[in-house]
Amino acid sequence: MKLGFSYRIALVLALTLVAGTALTSVLSLHKFERVLADLLTSRFELVTNDLRQQIETQMDLGLTLASLENVNDELEVLLRDDEQILSIEVFDESGSVLFSTDPSFIGDLVSEDWVFEWQVNRGKSSWSMLEIDAGVVGVGLQNNLNQDVGAVVLRYSREFLDQSLNQQVERLLFVGGVIAIVMTLLSLLGCAFVLRRYFQDWKIMREALEEIRREKHDGSSLMEAGDRHPEFKAFSAVALDALVSIDSATKDLRSLDEESE
Repeated sequence: MKLGFSYRIALVLALTLVAGTALTSVLSLHKFERVLADLLTSRFELVTNDLRQQIETQMDLGLTLASLENVNDELEVLLRDDEQILSIEVFDESGSVLFSTDPSFIGDLVSEDWVFEWQVNRGKSSWSMLEIDAGVVGVGLQNNLNQDVGAVVLRYSREFLDQSLNQQVERLLFVGGVIAIVMTLLSLLGCAFVLRRYFQDWKIMREALEEIRREKHDGSSLMEAGDRHPEFKAFSAVALDALVSIDSATKDLRSLDEESE
């Protein structure tokens, strides 16, 4: 009973601590992903902002976005210079691709999510989102009349982000496993050490109750339990008096019963 009860308490403590550690690890991983994604976004924001300035400088001459020249050449240069860039598209206010690193995309409609993000974040310098296979950074385009005419969207590889997250997960699993083992052992040892005295007291009290039942007023367990717990000593005295009264009443009833016969 002693070991079983100790194990149960230790298990509850260990599970509580492990659950807290797991929750902390999940929140830490989410925070790590967010910070790393923000760092990558900041890097590609510089690229898209430079491209926006070049495009808007040409439009300042009175040209429309669709009539600009050499934009595709600039996109291809950026694509060759950075291996992490997957594609760059320039689309107009209707969502139609005007320029792209992949010529087959020209004339197609971009994702509705891109158009939505661009429209929602028109007042911001840039916007970003994470897709299943890539990260996305976009910046809006304005003509010389400060009219929104489209956006530049850059897609970058998630390989670095995913690899970093996987490495972080492995580290958290290792650290969490070590913490779980240590906490389980400490909980078990701590419960065994802390509860030992209480188990001993319960054993003494149980033996003392047995002595009370046998009406032993000076039993060793009864004396030890009374010395360590004055409340139990008072309870024992009352219990013994009650047993004496019961025995006395029982004898009187027997005597009356014999006399009546």
